[in-house]
Amino acid sequence: MHRSTKGVSRRQLLTGGAAAAGGLAVAGLVGGANAVEPAKEPMRLRALSKGEAALVGAMADRVFPRDGDSPSATEIGFVDYLDGQLAGGWGAGERLYRQGPFAEPETSGHGYQLSLTPREVYRTVLPRIDAHARSTSGGTAFVDLAPADQDAILTTLEAGKVDLGLASGPNGFTSASFFTMFLQNVNEGLFADPVYGGNRDMAGWTWVDYPGDPMGYGDNYHAIFGHRDDPYEVDPVSKSESDAMDMSG
Repeated sequence: MHRSTKGVSRRQLLTGGAAAAGGLAVAGLVGGANAVEPAKEPMRLRALSKGEAALVGAMADRVFPRDGDSPSATEIGFVDYLDGQLAGGWGAGERLYRQGPFAEPETSGHGYQLSLTPREVYRTVLPRIDAHARSTSGGTAFVDLAPADQDAILTTLEAGKVDLGLASGPNGFTSASFFTMFLQNVNEGLFADPVYGGNRDMAGWTWVDYPGDPMGYGDNYHAIFGHRDDPYEVDPVSKSESDAMDMSG
């Protein structure tokens, strides 16, 4: 199951700034992955509106665009993944401290410093991103802009230069903070287990040669990953497939 990543390491893929170049994080680098069949039925949104889903999908497709027969972020299922996360415990901020006080930090790097849940953050931020796009493009929505213009807006977002109305000051939750969160969500949608809605057809795992859940083959995890020097060459298996095999066995 070896497919070339054309010299790009997993660390470069997962940590690269999405707006660092014209093609963004991994544009032109996913030629080794197989194409993904589009969803046969419209996705049922649980947290995002249709407009919000279209916007985050367009943004994600600039972070991880289609390249030849290789799928884009939306084709891999990112929007479905994000919508599910926002509708669940993470979106409700179940594990976040949100009691304050929320004074402007003296330095940067303090992480999430908001009373809002992640779902509320997306709901607040997305209209402002689209408003910024319209104000800088003569009224054109982000989803209708040319790719180069979308890249320019994401670059501005990543630089912390878009007013999202969440926190004042350079050390608060700026647009750069949101971009970091968004980029992490994109990575999760690409490479998390397909049971969570993304990584459709395990395209992300196939691209990075990740085998998935080895228990799905009846193999011992420690024996495989604790003492192996030779490649573990299998097709990926998701958690849902592994669970099904356990039940049938």
